[in-house]
Amino acid sequence: MLAEVTVGIVVLVITTLLTGTQPGRAATEAAAAAAPAGQQTGAATIIPFDVGTPGGHGKVQIELAPGRVGENSVQAVIFGPDGGIATVPELRLTFTLESQRIGPIDAELANRGGYWGADGVTLPVAGTWTMKATVRTTDIDQVTVSKTVKIG
Repeated sequence: MLAEVTVGIVVLVITTLLTGTQPGRAATEAAAAAAPAGQQTGAATIIPFDVGTPGGHGKVQIELAPGRVGENSVQAVIFGPDGGIATVPELRLTFTLESQRIGPIDAELANRGGYWGADGVTLPVAGTWTMKATVRTTDIDQVTVSKTVKIG
């Protein structure tokens, strides 16, 4: 009787473990859809800025996802001089691929309450793009800063 109870417990444990995992094929397909081989997923780019006025400096953190040819989404957060999230009246973002004379492509960012974002930013070819952010901190103070980003 003790052997039957032990076998029953082992069967229940194995059944519980197997029902909590995906079949091998489904796990492989999910991993392939999430990050195709050889292509990067989105990464954050940090661009410091300084408009030359007291309190007019900080950094812009830009997330471009998935960061490859085709349609991408962009999210940008402004951090002020104290390192906290700051609000600005305007943030513009453009992408240029100078080697192929493409752009500037305007990301058409919208203020989404605490961050700036856009969906459907189409980058048509792979290469090292120049991402330019124009940050307006007041009605008259603004600066344009740039950084390169590799699109695969």
